[in-house]
Amino acid sequence: MKARLARLKQFTSGFQARIFIAFTVLTLLIALWVMAVAVNNEVRNYRERANERVRLLAVMLADTVRLPLFAGDVPTLERAADNLLALPQVARITIRDVEGRVLVNRIVRPALEADAATTASAPVIAASGSPAADSALSGIPAVAPASVGTVTVVIDTSDLRRAIRMTLAKSCAVVLLFWLAVLAVTYPVLKRITRSFHTLISGLDTMKEGDFTLKIAVDSDDEAGRAAQAVNRLAAALREREAENRTLQAELVSAMRLEVQEEKRMMMAKLIQTNRMTSLGLLISSMAHNINTPNGAIKLAAQHIQRSWHDMRPLLESLTREEGDFQVGGLPFSEEEKEFSSAVESICRNAERVERVVQDLRTYNVGERSRFSREMAVNRAVEGALTIIRAHGRQAEIAINLRLAADLPLVTGNQHQIEQVVVNLLLNAMQAMTEETGTVTVTTSYDDQAGEVLIVVADEGGGIPEGVMSHLFEPFFSTKLHKGGSGLGLYISNFIVTEHKGRLILESTPGIGTVATIRLPATADSAPLGRSNA
Repeated sequence: MKARLARLKQFTSGFQARIFIAFTVLTLLIALWVMAVAVNNEVRNYRERANERVRLLAVMLADTVRLPLFAGDVPTLERAADNLLALPQVARITIRDVEGRVLVNRIVRPALEADAATTASAPVIAASGSPAADSALSGIPAVAPASVGTVTVVIDTSDLRRAIRMTLAKSCAVVLLFWLAVLAVTYPVLKRITRSFHTLISGLDTMKEGDFTLKIAVDSDDEAGRAAQAVNRLAAALREREAENRTLQAELVSAMRLEVQEEKRMMMAKLIQTNRMTSLGLLISSMAHNINTPNGAIKLAAQHIQRSWHDMRPLLESLTREEGDFQVGGLPFSEEEKEFSSAVESICRNAERVERVVQDLRTYNVGERSRFSREMAVNRAVEGALTIIRAHGRQAEIAINLRLAADLPLVTGNQHQIEQVVVNLLLNAMQAMTEETGTVTVTTSYDDQAGEVLIVVADEGGGIPEGVMSHLFEPFFSTKLHKGGSGLGLYISNFIVTEHKGRLILESTPGIGTVATIRLPATADSAPLGRSNA
């Protein structure tokens, strides 16, 4: 039962079944319309014939009863009515005089329904309608004949229902036979027409399973035949594509076998670097404690020296005015005074810097974010980065050209993190130098249209190859892994700049150099800063 239902469902959902059903329904509707028109014409003709018959009977009766009605001979009128009632279908006859009085009223079928009766009335004329001889000779029009009464004839038309039923039965039989004949002729023709579609569907199903060796036989040049030819061309193209794919797969497998060792080596280098970073985190935690202890002592001693110098300075100045200038530390006191003050301030400032660096290392190690300030000066961050980079070994051979713009707006950010980004870019620029000497240019400016503060680091190195540019911000990607590079400098720098709602853009020309641009959005309504505020 389920198999039969499945086959029926498959048949009814097919293209052939839909065409067959649509055609049969259309044929049935046309046949029913023809039947309805035929039945309606038959009923209308029957009613017209009944009306003509009853009018004819009424006229005949009026001619028959003219003289008896004029004379008032009721028995003769009754005999005339009875003679007419003897005819089939006549159900009732009524004769009235000129004053409308009923003289004869004969009823054969008293229970006749109103819709099964047809009625006609005719006037009874006193004389014939032909003109008299004297009026014809004189040319004077004759007086119109007078009416002496009316006759009414009612006939039974109940057989109309039987006629309608018979007509319907005959029409239905004809329609049914016509419909069955159409179906018997249409289905084989439709099956033959759609046979090519089944062949196409079978071929496409075979291709779907991956067999492209199929070739559909073409036995006609109609639309179905051309579709079969198109499917054959598609199968041939797919066979060629499959052969090409097998060739490409073989080449790809061969290339992967050649590259797997190199990829394995690179992955191992990255794993080693990851393990190194893990160890570095543990080392940072240990170093932070070991550095903070002596740095705290240095900071306290510097503050003590600073307070002592503040108290001693007036006495030494007074002594200089009384006794004259004297030597301190190999220099006259007038010169040593400034150097000593500057040295004490440098000790305090650098002790605080060491403390901040250690704190930043701790914060970075545990993955926390440093606080942002809405009043960060970009020039100050750049100069702080240069202070750190001056301790780098190659800075002696490589000149750093600093161009800080005045009246720069403030930005929202963390100065130490921006210093870290600038330090990374400066180190990359110095490492990119192909010669032992060169110039790195650091520039700050403001883009009025974009509302952004720019930090630009440009070098004169060998540039970055085009194939490397798209991987520069990926973690653990480095062209200097064999020289100790971690592959995290640019990745972390880009992350920091992104956290500042800014952009880090790298532009490089092989053989000419690289330009790194940091674009940071200026704080809204910030006052311009000069270099003195940097």
